[in-house]
Amino acid sequence: MQDSSFNGAATVSNSSGCSGHGGSSEDTAPTTGSTNTKSKIDALRMSTSNSNGTGATGRSRMSSVTSSVTGGCLGPPKDGAHPKNKKGCGLSRTVLLRFLLMVSLLFAIAICTAVSFGVLRQAEHQVGLQTYESIAASALAGAQAITLRKAQGSQVMATLMAQIFPRAQDWPFIALEGYIPIAEKVAQLTSTTTQSLMVVLDLEDESTILQDFEQHTAQVYRDQGRPEDAGVNGFGFGLWKPDPKKSDNACEFQDCRLHDTSTEPPSNWHGHRRISTPLMLHNQPAASSLLYNLYSQENRGVHIDSMLDCVQRYQLQQDNETQSDIIDSMQGPSCAVITDILELKVRPGPAGLLFQPIYPAHDPSTIVAFATTSIHWEEVLTTTFPDFVSGLTCVVSTDTTSYTYEIREGVPHLIGPGDLHDDAYTRHAKYIHLNAGMETGALSSAVYTLTVYPTAEMFDSFSTNSPIAVSMGFFAVVAFCALVFVLYDYLMQSEAHHRDVILEMKRRFVRFISHEIRTPMNTLCMGIELLEAELKGTSKKISDSCPGNGQVKQEDVDLWYQVTRDIGQNAQTAVEILNDLLNFDKIESGTLTLETGPVCVWDLVERTVQQFQIQAVNRKVDLKFDMVKPRPVFLPEGEDVECGGCSDHLTVLGDNVKLGQVIRNLISNSLKFTPANGSIQVEAAHIPGGLPNAVPILLSKKGEGGEPIFSSKYPRAGSIQITVKDSGIGLTKEQLKLLFTEGVQFDANRLQHGGGSGLGLTIAKGIVEQHSGTLRADSEGQGHGTMFIIELPLYELSTEEMKSGRENKTVPCSQPPASPQTGTTTAGADKQHSTCPGKRILVAEDAVSSLKMLIRLLERAGHSCVGVENGQEAVNAIEEDIMDMQMKPGHVPFDTVLMDFEMPILKGPAATRKIRKLGFVGTVVGITGNILSEDVEFFKTHGADEVLPKPITMSRINAFWEQHDHGTRAPNN
Repeated sequence: MQDSSFNGAATVSNSSGCSGHGGSSEDTAPTTGSTNTKSKIDALRMSTSNSNGTGATGRSRMSSVTSSVTGGCLGPPKDGAHPKNKKGCGLSRTVLLRFLLMVSLLFAIAICTAVSFGVLRQAEHQVGLQTYESIAASALAGAQAITLRKAQGSQVMATLMAQIFPRAQDWPFIALEGYIPIAEKVAQLTSTTTQSLMVVLDLEDESTILQDFEQHTAQVYRDQGRPEDAGVNGFGFGLWKPDPKKSDNACEFQDCRLHDTSTEPPSNWHGHRRISTPLMLHNQPAASSLLYNLYSQENRGVHIDSMLDCVQRYQLQQDNETQSDIIDSMQGPSCAVITDILELKVRPGPAGLLFQPIYPAHDPSTIVAFATTSIHWEEVLTTTFPDFVSGLTCVVSTDTTSYTYEIREGVPHLIGPGDLHDDAYTRHAKYIHLNAGMETGALSSAVYTLTVYPTAEMFDSFSTNSPIAVSMGFFAVVAFCALVFVLYDYLMQSEAHHRDVILEMKRRFVRFISHEIRTPMNTLCMGIELLEAELKGTSKKISDSCPGNGQVKQEDVDLWYQVTRDIGQNAQTAVEILNDLLNFDKIESGTLTLETGPVCVWDLVERTVQQFQIQAVNRKVDLKFDMVKPRPVFLPEGEDVECGGCSDHLTVLGDNVKLGQVIRNLISNSLKFTPANGSIQVEAAHIPGGLPNAVPILLSKKGEGGEPIFSSKYPRAGSIQITVKDSGIGLTKEQLKLLFTEGVQFDANRLQHGGGSGLGLTIAKGIVEQHSGTLRADSEGQGHGTMFIIELPLYELSTEEMKSGRENKTVPCSQPPASPQTGTTTAGADKQHSTCPGKRILVAEDAVSSLKMLIRLLERAGHSCVGVENGQEAVNAIEEDIMDMQMKPGHVPFDTVLMDFEMPILKGPAATRKIRKLGFVGTVVGITGNILSEDVEFFKTHGADEVLPKPITMSRINAFWEQHDHGTRAPNN
């Protein structure tokens, strides 16, 4: 069964071992610090109490873990305090985005509702407009047709009378007994009220024609069976004209009529003809207008004059025409005339009279009478509109007069004279010339225009509550969706907040556990390292002295030395478990950073396998390695192919250290679960078309202008597949499904004696996936071994790019192989003393036992040390040191400060900031058990050059000094 711990693969950033085993820190940052005073140094050296030094501060920090997480919005950190989580403080970006989204939703709801209402209302308006236009077009066409049909009635009667009385001399003394039924039938067929006939009496030569015509007409009325009072007025029977001194509104009709016996032209208007045009025949037997002389009134007389003038022009024209033209014009001239708007005596209301000249059939150029048809515009409009139509305004107009009607349920109602339509609807006007097509040749003939306008009532009839209902329904649906979204967002936000609180509590707990375990572990590991050094010294003395002279035997020293190494290895295991927890926390929170660059993966795999050869021999496991390395396309001058880690033209772009950890973890697991006489096969092969869809990763190196560079800049070259196959116990299918789950250990007590954290494979998978690669496992079942397969994308680099990668990120060929237990080089593990010259070091540590041991280790390495117990003392010591350097010639200043993070009075970061402000330009190394990425970065931003995790070792300190080459820095203001 496979272990999921990261044993044997400690991270460089967070791990630190005992007995001199340690690695360089991954996270480095400048910090500001504090000085110390020398007043307590002697007492500190003599003090033996408070050997642990972690009680009060540790317990107080633990008690604040939960309250600091669940206490709501965290305030700004105090100087030197841990960086706090600012999520939820003020108007965060997420809250602002949610607010903007809600405003946008409300705005969208309002806009959509208004638009939908407007569109639907406009659609109703459009339907109403289209309906109006359809009704108006039909009504106008119908009104014109009715007008022309009425005109046809007078044409029929004129033709009929011209044929019945074909000679001019028969006129005006004509008699037709069947006139009334004939005229009534024509009136019905043409939808007219009146059909009448006016004769033209020439008064020029015949002085008795009026009396003779009255006597003849009286006889005709008796023959036609008209009532006895037909043609009778106040003065008796005879021709009549209105009394110009009285108005029709002031008297009854008969009281306002005068007997018209004058043979002179009318005196009340400018008519110049000596004629009389009495209404001789009417379709109504007792019509009150019988024997009315139309020529006596101007509103009718001018049209009669115009009609007679038209006939005269025709006669003059006929005199100049040839005989053939005369034959062609036997139908008579088209001199009909329609009067302007007037009111008839038979029926009130605006109307027009159509005068149709009668030319005897045998004398077609002589006008002897004219048939008259009355056109009542209310009649025309009544038969024009359907019963359901309302809300229309109709204007009947001529050039001089107009009247306005309102249509209600298909019935016209006279509003009054003039054009009284609503100006707001002028643009929707529809009109037609009603008498277009009539043969009205008289110049005074009026042109009638019917104009139709809609009204608000017309459009209101098409307005319903549907737009409001639909808009409100749309609003309700969108609002409901928005409410559901808000509720969902609230629930998800609550769940996310709950998860964040739990995660933050877990991270704070991990920070607390890390600090509170690493601090005493620091004392333990430094004590073991110091004890090992002492035992080595004792062993050397025993070997140099004569046998038997001392009471201490070499066997006893070897036993003590082995005991200390066993204690150190178990302490290292505890530290590695802490490192696994922290690495898993970084992967889970997405804060694991990669120092990416060209990785000589082929040699990395080979070196890693070599590191485990001795361990495999000790376990009696056959560890084999097979690799087909691609042949370099070019080889830099002086480069050794056997050593050249960067000479390969196909490389992985990633983090060299973390990829080495992954490979070591897989080989270590295989060794752990492979029994004696088993085998492990490690293979590395190039897959030309592997991982074609790998996501580009961000490289640590910046462009010339500081712009970020992604791996997609380089051409892809397939992938590398690293396989670790063992003959161990194997895994079932159910176990394979859970293999990469955090905390998984299959029968850990029996198979690995309780070692490991169960997080190693989870961390390995997270690291590989951050490199856009894959990590998978396969097994044929228990007893058949397990195979792990890593696949990483490859890129092809040029010579210059490989040189750049070799200078910056790749591991040099001369570097010794890393220890499989600690991740540090073998040389580093064995080196107990620094090769650097002696330094003057200020050590700030609140745990007195740790302070004493660290000073002892440093002094054994040839350094001069001063110790302080808190940050304020460190600030005072640096301040005094700077003053001594200025006042005392030859004074040796501090060149390095080892600064603990958690200290009473003034914490490490705050103290570091203060000593930087004092002008201290030496090296400040933070030492802390709080090694989460934010803690390390926090220390760096306060001025630290490096942050090393506890437990601290001399090899780690020496490695830092060697990397920095004793450099100094300018003051940080």
